[in-house]
Amino acid sequence: VSPQMRLVQDNPASDSLLSIYQGRCAKRQQDHHNPIARYYERLSAVQARGSQASHQVLREILKEVQSTMVPRTMLREWATATFQSATDYWTFRKVITLQLALAGFVEYVLHLSRLNPDIQYIHQDSGLINVAYFKFDVDDVSGELDSNRPVPFRLTPNLTELITSVGVAGPLTASMIAAARCLVHPSFKIQALLRAVLRDELIAWHKKNSDTNQTVTVDTNGQQQVDTKDGEAIITMVGKAVTAITARLTSLSQFDGTESKVGQLVAAACST
Repeated sequence: VSPQMRLVQDNPASDSLLSIYQGRCAKRQQDHHNPIARYYERLSAVQARGSQASHQVLREILKEVQSTMVPRTMLREWATATFQSATDYWTFRKVITLQLALAGFVEYVLHLSRLNPDIQYIHQDSGLINVAYFKFDVDDVSGELDSNRPVPFRLTPNLTELITSVGVAGPLTASMIAAARCLVHPSFKIQALLRAVLRDELIAWHKKNSDTNQTVTVDTNGQQQVDTKDGEAIITMVGKAVTAITARLTSLSQFDGTESKVGQLVAAACST
């Protein structure tokens, strides 16, 4: 609704990925904090030798945790135990594949904050996904959207194991391309909507980072207003943010046979 307010859907049948993980750990009679403790133990051992925690070292730690504590089949086991009918399981997997495609799409295109397990809720009665807290990933210093994240969106081994390699390469990738193409044409509509949304976000950032003498007022229509000298800077920042988002949107909408930008991002998300 605004940087200070948001609409939240409350579904009693929903469960977060974190809760599902904790429940499966309880089934395996292991403490769900053990993988985190093991991660820091291995990390401190590497640093004690005077070495840096390279990407390869982090991969090795992840593989050890997956092989001994958190197998990549954990989410799939939960799904098969929850949806014991083949029809229910197939329908659930179909819906959640499309939902993961849209969640990854908006996370990457709109430069949103990371999709952590504790904020990603799965509705067990439908397969729909509700994200409890998504916001624009705005740099605290420059006010620009953060575009340097190594992982484009969340697509962990447990998620890929649930929707299968065919689901990743097929429906998930195709759905992201289709969503991008729907928003690109006509392009002026999405740009107008983005300007309206980003305006409030960047005014809120400006208010947080501005001097105490500067004020942000609210007009009779409930819209935030800033001084003229600051308004021009905010307009420029909004324009840069819209350009960055539309550039990503355009790149995802293009494909040549089986080659596409979406395919590259999916491969990057699966390999990191």
